Order: sequence, then structure tokens, then C-alpha cells
Amino acid sequence: MLQKPLDSAYHTDYDFSIRILKVRYDLMILPVAIEWKSDLSISQNVKILEIPWDYLQHEVKDRGSYLLVLKLEKEKFIEVGRLGKLMFQKGYYIYVGSAMSNLRARIERHRQKRKKMHWHIDYLTHVADGFLSIPIRSSQRQECEIAQSLSSILKSGPPGFGSSDCLCLTHLFYSEKNPLQTETFHNVLQRFRMRHP
Repeated sequence: MLQKPLDSAYHTDYDFSIRILKVRYDLMILPVAIEWKSDLSISQNVKILEIPWDYLQHEVKDRGSYLLVLKLEKEKFIEVGRLGKLMFQKGYYIYVGSAMSNLRARIERHRQKRKKMHWHIDYLTHVADGFLSIPIRSSQRQECEIAQSLSSILKSGPPGFGSSDCLCLTHLFYSEKNPLQTETFHNVLQRFRMRHP
């Protein structure tokens, strides 16, 4: 059964969540949980949910962690700051970062090709053939916890990549296939994006 849709919506649509919080006294909002059957039809089992407004008021902020899914269409040697020249295979790279303020601005900076090289990931985003950002909004810093979870399902990238200020081996992971098409990746993502109060 799907639960607490508005709890999880602030991860995927920040502007929508801000608007809902502003108009919640002017609208009648009726959240329901529905159950999908294996044939993708909707079950008769419908449940009315309670919206945890205090929790949302605290959590709907422009802060948290994020994933960058980058695609390289061919093998490349890339100079990565102090890590030196590294070989990156053709495929998909998943980077875990955080910004405990101005999360959207941080992600937008990563999207830009022309910028001052500051972080390890800047060298990879500069040459990537594809870019997708996935925000994971939270009042808690979860970057290392997310990286640890991804390390159990994906190959680890270069040691020290994006993890020079923590104890993680790396914050970059590799997948030969698009991780967005794998159930294991979505299970990890859902675990962090759909936490309940």
C-alpha cells in the first residue's frame, strides 16, 4: 500500500510542497492511500491518511542530499584535481553529495559545464554526456549513509572521490547499465526519499 503521499512529495516537487503548506487552510485536502494489484488495477482497499503538517513544516526546506546520475558514452581519462588522471569506463556514474542550505543552487551549479573546478565531481560533470539530478530533501545530513547503501549494489568509483572530508571510501559509484532501470537502485532511493515521521 502507498502511504503518506504528501510526506514524500516534498522530495520530488519542492515548489508544490511549499504551495500546499501555504494554502492548507484554504483548501480541503483529502489524502488517501490506494493499493495496486499485481495486474496494475486498483484494489478496493482505500485508506484515509492524516497529514503530519508539523513534520512537513520542518522538513520542507531547500536542503539535504542529492544524487547525480552521469553518463559517459565512451571510456575517458579525466584529470580529477589532486586525485590525478583517472580512467573512467563507458557507462553510468552515480555521485552522492549534500547541501544543507541552497540545495537547488548546488544542483544547478553541477549542471553547468563552464565553472571553476572546485570539487572532484566538477571534473566529471564537465565532460559527462548525460546529467540527471535526484534531490533527497532532509533536515539530516544523510550523504554518507546513502553512499554506504549504494556501495552494496553498485561498483565503487575511485577511492577518495568526493569523500575527502569523511571516512567513506568514495562517494562515486559505477554501473554499466542505467541504474534508473534497476529495482535495487530504486529500492535504495525509496528508502531515503520516503522516510516517515
